[in-house]
Amino acid sequence: MLILACQALLALVLVTAVSLAAGAWLFEAFPLTLRRVERVGFCLLCGLGILSLSLFLVGQLIFTQASIIAIFVCWFLLGLKPIFRLVQNVLPLFREDPIPRIPGLIVLVVLSLVASAGLAEVTGDRGSDTVAYHLLGPKVWLRTGQIRPVLDSCLTAFPQTAETLFAALAAVGNQRAPGLSSALMMGLLLFVTWSLAKRCGLDTSRSWWAATIVVTMPAVIAGAQVGFVDVFYALYVLAALRVGLDAERPMQWAVFGLLSGLAMGTKYTGLTAFPLLIFCAALTEITNDRKISIELVKNMGIVVLVACAFAAPYYIRNWLILGCPIYPPPPGYTHFCSPKYLPANAIAEFHKYITKRGTGLGRGLLPFLLLPFNLTYHTANFHGAGGIGICPLALGSIGALASRRNRVAKVMAIFGLLLVLVWYITQQESRFLIHFYVLTAVFSVIGWEDLRSGHRMISRYLAATIVCVSVSYGLFMIVKGRKDEVRAVLSSRYAAERRRKEIPYIESFEFLNHETSVRKVLILDYSVPPYYLDKAYLMPVGRWGERTLPGSLDEMEALAHARELGISHVLDVDSEVSHFRVDSSVSGLTLIFQVRNQRVYQVE
Repeated sequence: MLILACQALLALVLVTAVSLAAGAWLFEAFPLTLRRVERVGFCLLCGLGILSLSLFLVGQLIFTQASIIAIFVCWFLLGLKPIFRLVQNVLPLFREDPIPRIPGLIVLVVLSLVASAGLAEVTGDRGSDTVAYHLLGPKVWLRTGQIRPVLDSCLTAFPQTAETLFAALAAVGNQRAPGLSSALMMGLLLFVTWSLAKRCGLDTSRSWWAATIVVTMPAVIAGAQVGFVDVFYALYVLAALRVGLDAERPMQWAVFGLLSGLAMGTKYTGLTAFPLLIFCAALTEITNDRKISIELVKNMGIVVLVACAFAAPYYIRNWLILGCPIYPPPPGYTHFCSPKYLPANAIAEFHKYITKRGTGLGRGLLPFLLLPFNLTYHTANFHGAGGIGICPLALGSIGALASRRNRVAKVMAIFGLLLVLVWYITQQESRFLIHFYVLTAVFSVIGWEDLRSGHRMISRYLAATIVCVSVSYGLFMIVKGRKDEVRAVLSSRYAAERRRKEIPYIESFEFLNHETSVRKVLILDYSVPPYYLDKAYLMPVGRWGERTLPGSLDEMEALAHARELGISHVLDVDSEVSHFRVDSSVSGLTLIFQVRNQRVYQVE
């Protein structure tokens, strides 16, 4: 385990260094209100997206360890001079804002927990997004040498800024490296939280308390699970907001567009966040006593052009290969495109699922007004995995009221309200609101500071008690939720037990992965998670009814043409989806492995 951890850490350090080199050229392009220390973090964030996009574009032709390293070398050499100047000039400035002890210790504990849990072996069935598509795509890309959607899992066609980085980490490190990167993403989210809090006028200590409230929100940490991209997406939205609050020159607006484009290249929800970002950036200009002018329209044009340039490759690829820029198509969108590999019944089944999952507690006015209460005490209804603590409900509204004369805070509050409104009418899933939770944490600390500065002693103690209870609750829930992964990292015996218990059909995967005669495996049941298979495979019908073969052949029709399809082995299972599919009437197969509900056949 120590060797695996070291390999993963070295891979993460390498990707971080290359990303910093790729983004170092933008150091002077940020608004002047961002201090030099802040610009370093924003350069790294931009560099991660730029590196990912370059890997994605080259990966359409070739995606191997050699090509990935070649891109790393190119970016590092191009950025060697600016990164040297950046480190030389900025490193001493980190001493200007020392991290307070208590918030710093809490942040360190949670980030260490996230990093440790990220090193655990990935387990779970196809109900896990990590197994079903977030890490399945990168594993298949590295095996096939090209970045292409995995046809039996339509969700691998989602925008892939984060997944491309996962693949690069796995290529230069190992399969544990993507999980370890969750700590880096979480650390950057806290950095952006600190930056937003500072922009609202909070001092260094209070800004770190805002980050502490964020890092102890279980619903936020849920978005930092291995392979999840929600924290990464929230990072780009919030970073774009931070730059848009103070952008003046064309280059600064271009950076705003770059960050917005990377958000759209990370999750489809970036398409709804982008117009909100533009609106709030324009609103900031207007509230700064700048009238609507040709210059403002020109700047917004720069934002749109740059954002579309960075987001378009993911959508154009889908359009050319899959028939739809947004794939799988959302409700109502099928009238404007012709999705391939997804029959009408498969699209209907997917729409039924996302509609049911995103219902939350309803769509009416009353449930919307009750959201502050429900997001605090009933987060499980939004798949929230532990809640967000009581600080936003108890202190957030006080902070919003106290900062009503702060122009920046007002724009942030409007942006947060618009985010919740769009989320409420689309997909009500708690981790899709991480960027909003960050904003509530900032306003919570503003509210805490407002009560603390009052003359009533009871208000000060009450506010401090609220923060203490909220943070303590969050720490308890996060430690409780991550203890199995950490235990698996520390105990090889427990890791083996967990592997046997939580990976379905593990015996067949181990047999097929170690059998040298296996060339290509035909999987007859879509409940089988192919992520655990290290060999090439074919799944004719996917989880949502995807059809991956010409003529839309089903499993048994594919079995009849096994030789023509290059199949060497067949995996047949008895599951909740179907019983064993192969019987005595099927010829040309030899049973070579059988255990419990699993059978492996060799094609004669």
